[in-house]
Amino acid sequence: MTNPRDVKYANESIARWQDALKQRAMLETNNITFACLRGFLHELRARLPLAAIATVGNHLPAVQRGVFYQDWTPDALLPTPDLATFEAALAARLLPHVHMPEGIAADVLWLIKTESEPFDAAAIRSVLPSPLAEIWDRA
Repeated sequence: MTNPRDVKYANESIARWQDALKQRAMLETNNITFACLRGFLHELRARLPLAAIATVGNHLPAVQRGVFYQDWTPDALLPTPDLATFEAALAARLLPHVHMPEGIAADVLWLIKTESEPFDAAAIRSVLPSPLAEIWDRA
């Protein structure tokens, strides 16, 4: 029996993503790196309508997809009027264990954009809230 590509390479993919983010954001540990990635994905999910959540989830690698959906209960859509609002919510989500590194939202967007296949990256970009899409476009 063969394993699907997503399953076979799941550990390699998350390790590659963590290493890239750790280096890009100059984070000290894998635990901090993972917490920042998870926090970002959960804050993003809270700001997307249901169809967009499915789009993002369908275009993330297997482990990252699992993290994206972890502990999800559909709830009211949170607004994202600007980057500061998103980053304040992300900082609150990371506390008390991790103090949010400066620029981590841009670093995670860069990570998703550069580590994803172009087709997947384009699909994710198409559903981002506008303040995050602007950062994506500059990454």
